[in-house]
Amino acid sequence: DWFLQRRFGMERNMAIKKTLDENNFTGLSIANPSVPDAQKVMWSDLVQGKPELDDSLSNNAKQMKADMYSKMFKDSTDLDHPCRVAGSTYTRCLQESFKEDSSARKMKCLPSFDAFDACRKGILKQQTQAVENALIKQDIADRRAKALFERRQILLDSLNR
Repeated sequence: DWFLQRRFGMERNMAIKKTLDENNFTGLSIANPSVPDAQKVMWSDLVQGKPELDDSLSNNAKQMKADMYSKMFKDSTDLDHPCRVAGSTYTRCLQESFKEDSSARKMKCLPSFDAFDACRKGILKQQTQAVENALIKQDIADRRAKALFERRQILLDSLNR
């Protein structure tokens, strides 16, 4: 039972990873080597950093970058995602204020970014907790299987004597 569960879990996870890699999904860690560097940087900004528009860019480039942030965010979240509204509000603020300088844009978009950042941190905390809980359950199952194996060994040794 224990071995089969572990084996099926491993095969399922490998199949999921293969499918995600083939379709260019990166996940939070940006671990897919085939994703272009520009997309990795933008994804990192959306997941961990702060999506911003540099003042050194032209207005067209700022608008294009804001649109790319918005498209990437909307494409990577479904309508039920808890951060969809906060993230969309922030990226929309970037799109609407691309002509302003960075300090004015920061003041205008800071409240929506704070809400988005709090939501992101909450999701990362939930995921960390879920991983910890899964590892605890796996450790319990491993210890139980080890104890059963050791009991079996003791019984076999006692029969051979």
